[in-house]
Formats: sequence, C-alpha cells, structure tokens
Amino acid sequence: MTRVLLVGLLAFAACARKKGDGPREGGTHAVSRGRLPITLGEKGTLKTKNATKLSAEAYAKIEWIIEEGTTVRKDDVLVKLDKQEIDKQREQLENQVTQLEAELKSATTNELIQRQQNQTNVEKAELAVEVAKVELKKFLEADDPAERRKLALAVESAETEVTRSEERLKANEELRKEDFVTENDVREARIQLKKARNDLETAKMELKSHEEYKRPLELRKKEAAVVEADRGLEQAKQAAEAQLADKAAQVRQRETSLSSTRFQLEKTKEILSKMEIRAPTDGTVIYGDQDQPWNRENIKVGQQVWQSMVLITLPDPSEMAVTIQIHEADVDKLKVGMKAFVTSETQKDRTFDGEIVKIDSVANAGQNWWGGDDVKRFKVEISLKGRDLNLKTGTSARAEIQVGEVNDCLAVPLQAVREKEGKRYCVRRNGSGTEEVEVTVGATNDTKIEIKSGLSEGDHVLLH
Repeated sequence: MTRVLLVGLLAFAACARKKGDGPREGGTHAVSRGRLPITLGEKGTLKTKNATKLSAEAYAKIEWIIEEGTTVRKDDVLVKLDKQEIDKQREQLENQVTQLEAELKSATTNELIQRQQNQTNVEKAELAVEVAKVELKKFLEADDPAERRKLALAVESAETEVTRSEERLKANEELRKEDFVTENDVREARIQLKKARNDLETAKMELKSHEEYKRPLELRKKEAAVVEADRGLEQAKQAAEAQLADKAAQVRQRETSLSSTRFQLEKTKEILSKMEIRAPTDGTVIYGDQDQPWNRENIKVGQQVWQSMVLITLPDPSEMAVTIQIHEADVDKLKVGMKAFVTSETQKDRTFDGEIVKIDSVANAGQNWWGGDDVKRFKVEISLKGRDLNLKTGTSARAEIQVGEVNDCLAVPLQAVREKEGKRYCVRRNGSGTEEVEVTVGATNDTKIEIKSGLSEGDHVLLH
C-alpha cells in the first residue's frame, strides 16, 4: 500500500473521528470488478530535452542583458559583457608579442654568430693538430736523423783527426831523433793530438747526449704536442656543441614563449569578439541553466560572472520532458521505458503521454541542498511524446507513472474507505438504510483502492 493511500485514509479517519461527526454522504458508488492500474505520482518541472546553452567566455561583469521571456531571432544580441579588462589584456599581450619577436631575432642572430665562431675555433684546433703531427713527423724523419748524422760525422772526423795527430806526433818524434825538426815541433804535435783527442771525446759525448737525452726529450715534446692538440680539438668541439646548444635553447625558449603568447593573444581576441553574445537560433530567453537553477539570481546587470557560466538558455520546445524526484522506497518500482501520463499546471485540461528515459543511479540528499529532510530521492526524466506541445519550460507538472496493475479485482474510490481503530470500513446501502462493513484492502492508485473482502460486486457504497 502506497504512501498516497495511507495519507488519504489517515486524513479521512481524522475527519471522521471529530466529535459529533458522522460520515457525510457525497453520493454513492457501485462496486465493480475490473482492471486496477497501479500508479506512482510526483510533481516535477518541465524542461526541453534539447536546448542551446550560451555561456560567458571570460570572467567579466554583465553590462546589458535582454529581458527574460523575450522571443528572439537568430543573431539578436542577448548579452553584452564589460570588455574593458579583456581589452587591457589584449594590449599587454600585443606588447609582449612585439618584445618576444625582438628577443627571438636577437637569439637567432646570436646562434648564427656562435655557429660561425664554433667553426673557426674547431678549424683552428684542427690546424694545431695537423701542425703538431707534421712537427713530430719532421722530427722523426728529418730533423733527428740529420742531427744524428751530423753528430756521428763529428765523431768520425774527430777520430780521423786523432789518427792523423798520432801519426804526425810519431813522425815528428822520429824526425827529432835525426834532428830534422825541433823540440817545439814535437810539443806542438803532442798538443794537436791532445786537442784532437779532446775533440773526439766531446763529439762522442754530444752524440751520446743526443741519443740518451736530447732525442727522447724532444720526441716526447713532439708527441705530447700532438696529444695536446688532439685534446684541444676535442675540447673545441665539445665547447662548440655546448655553446651552440645553449644558444639554440635560447632560440627555442623565445619561440615557445612567442608561440604561447601569440596563442593567448588570439584567444583573447576571440573572447573579445564574444563579449557580445548573440542568439545562434530563434527561441525564447531563459536565464541560466535549467539543471542549475541556483545560479539564476546572479544573472543581472552589474553582476560578475565567471568563464563557462551559463547565462542564457534557448530551449527547443519541440521536444519536452519533465524531471521528478522519486522517493528511495519507490525507485525500484521504476524502469526505463515505463509509460507515464503528465499534466501541466498551465494546461490542466490536457494529459500528455510520456515515457521514462532516464533514472539516476545516484540519489541526492533530499530536495533541499541547504538542510531539509534527509530522505534520499532519485531524479527521473520522462520524455513527452509529440512535438509542438505548447508547454512552457520551467513550469510545474505532475507525472503519473504506471508501475503495475491488478486484473479482475473489486475496486472502489478512495473516498469510500475510512479508517477507525486501525481497521478499514465502508458504508454500504442496505435497502432504505446503510450499514458499516469492515473491508480488507489491497493495491491502490491515486483514485481507487482494491477491496479483497467485505464487499461484493454490485454493492453500493457511500462516498465521503
């Protein structure tokens, strides 16, 4: 038994229990047998299934806004936002672009200069390597062999001179015996021999010094010069690579900054062009977003709005829907595809066919976000069938959803059943009088209730 039945019966019983009150006759109803549809009814809000939402493109104040409810044509101006701050941003970004273009040009020139300087430094280092290698080769193949031959020749010449001096001294000593030469000639020959021997010793020492000291030392110097030149070439290449990479990084940094700033400038210009919001299609103006009605109060002249905030909705009235909040105890009774009947507060004389198209899987904490009841409710969307229904978005509507039915049962109007001391009763006509009959009730909808026992088909009961 649904909450609707309990509320109705309790209210009726309360009235019936007032002192001095008895059941007041409101006509009679014949108990009949047939099909009893079981429905679940809730109030909700009409909305369009499809709507064009127009948002602010920047954080700005509303300078002017069209009156809500106005019917507009495509390209009509709907909102004008204050663009003073955005225009300042545009000017600043244009100045930044000019500065970054100059910095990029300078960085590109520096990179070119560094590339040329690197080429010069590397070529100079390569020449130093080539010179060091040639000097080493010249030493090994020319200078050192020539020096060695020179020193060896000096030793050979000195040896020859010693031999000649010895022969000369010996000849003079023989001649002196014959008194052909003087004693001075003999002494002079001895002095020449001694000098020749000293010269030989000196020549040998110079040759030995060259072989053991001068040549190895000079060879090491030449080889070290080659190694140093090779190392200098490698250092020149590494320095060139590092310096060029630094200059190239500066160019890339300027390019990235310039590209980013240009993008921001174009974006700002685009936003600036959208500070005047126009209607993309015909429609009737509704402030804010149908799904976020709490922002409507912020949509007025002088109010600060934020980027992406929906300012105006242009609904498409050709496809309508109603959203209702279903109690957590009843949500399992519903399924997508179930039929519903909708009545609008503005057109109470019409009933619109509908169908459940969406049931939220997550409940909200009651209908009041600011501290109401703690009952969980699920949002259910019902699509209305037909086009051009002439319904207004945002108005109230009531949806009756058929969740089941009881076939071949006895049923009476809700007004025929009253409660007393925890039991249910009907007042049945009996000839010219009436009698109170206890009944057992079953399923119910918003207008009728099933009678399981206590009455028979054809009985007439009073309506209260």
